[in-house]
Amino acid sequence: MSEQDCAQILVRAKYIDEWQKRRSYIAKYWCDKFKNLPINCLSDTKDPHAHQKFVMYLADRNSLHTHLSADGIDSKIHYEYVLGDLPIGKDLLKPDLLSNSVLLSRGVLSLPLYPELNDIEVQYIADKVKSFF
Repeated sequence: MSEQDCAQILVRAKYIDEWQKRRSYIAKYWCDKFKNLPINCLSDTKDPHAHQKFVMYLADRNSLHTHLSADGIDSKIHYEYVLGDLPIGKDLLKPDLLSNSVLLSRGVLSLPLYPELNDIEVQYIADKVKSFF
């Protein structure tokens, strides 16, 4: 690691707690906004150390992903397939063992969760998700 990289990490380390609090606030806000929608918030709003991503599950993930993209929101699909979908998994004897992973791979979507998002941007994302439904 270069000295420049170390210096940047030392500066950024001062803000980690503040950034985690901001991420926690955003995650809780979104979970509250989405509680009456057919969305399951998979982000733990009680653990402030668990907010690297805002992960949610919904049946029509791909359509929401497209909808958000059209409005300039960069949502992410992190796991589009499971090992059983790959050629190496074709001979699995018990594909039922993968049923939870298959279900999640088809419906998990992450919203951008950056501490730099201002309240207007956070509300804009929530409004665009709600407008989808």
